[in-house]
Amino acid sequence: NEPLAELYDYEGVSGLDFRKIERSDPIRSGVLGHASILTVTANGIDTSPVIRGVWILENILGTPPSPPPPDVEPFDPDTRGAVSLRDQLEKHRKNPTCYDCHRKIDPLGFALESFDPIGRWRSQYDNNLAVDSSGTMSDGTSFQNTAEFKSHLLGRRDQIARAITSKLLTIGTGRRMEAGDRREIDLIIASVEDRGDGFRDLIEEMVLSEIFLSK
Repeated sequence: NEPLAELYDYEGVSGLDFRKIERSDPIRSGVLGHASILTVTANGIDTSPVIRGVWILENILGTPPSPPPPDVEPFDPDTRGAVSLRDQLEKHRKNPTCYDCHRKIDPLGFALESFDPIGRWRSQYDNNLAVDSSGTMSDGTSFQNTAEFKSHLLGRRDQIARAITSKLLTIGTGRRMEAGDRREIDLIIASVEDRGDGFRDLIEEMVLSEIFLSK
């Protein structure tokens, strides 16, 4: 609708009724370009690469990080000061107990730093420091911006399909997926792929699966 089009900086949309429009915009492609996802992964005041990075690991890649050690002071994402957020997180990572998790979390979150707390595109912070959305993932894959990051994620199709399927099955059955469920999940993913990788197909295959029917 018109308010959402204004937030996305799209022209030619008027009225409050939602409608589907065709766009070839790599910035807004997929759920990681949705204002809803970008808002729920911010802290209500400003963005946090840690919050967004953890969300991607948990919900897109299916590899949630370990909880932080109890004796480590939490990082405060609201403190900007005269140094950049990237510099602050770099200092935080110097703690050996923080490094292993943050090297996996932070690059994923920085890939979305060009979106503000409600999902608008930005090139600089309120303090006029330039936004840097580049990073290097834990597997050594580097990217320079949000579009490149999303392109790299496409190379992890199988991992993402498994993560989403497992997450939805957990919600649908009320229990966590275990090693014994792997074969059935593989069958669901294969069937969905044969049908064209549609989300409706995924839901149908899930509710017809032995995992769901025997919950």
